[in-house]
Amino acid sequence: MYEMSTVGPDNSEQEAAAEDTVLTDVLGPHAKVRILAAFLGENDRDLNATEVSRLAGIDRSTFYEHIDDLLDYRLVEKTRTIGNSTMYRINRDNAAAEDLAQLEWDLLDHVSE
Repeated sequence: MYEMSTVGPDNSEQEAAAEDTVLTDVLGPHAKVRILAAFLGENDRDLNATEVSRLAGIDRSTFYEHIDDLLDYRLVEKTRTIGNSTMYRINRDNAAAEDLAQLEWDLLDHVSE
């Protein structure tokens, strides 16, 4: 597995949620994979850049380097703006995003066997 930690508000290290997913294990620790794993792990709510970065274990600047590609592929969508913060989520209406979620479930089933 790939190790990645983030520093929490109390300066203690916290494990990134996207670290031990089957997607990052199979597809590698690339930032885009981590971002997608973060969105899939929180598919019931929208997230801002700070939340995604924390969950993915990446810097906010790295999030901003890759989010336009994920938006262009329509894997991720903008949902709303709260104050100055744009909110995003996995695009549940995109067949490729659904296939990615299904791949994660299929891999989890395989690992648990």
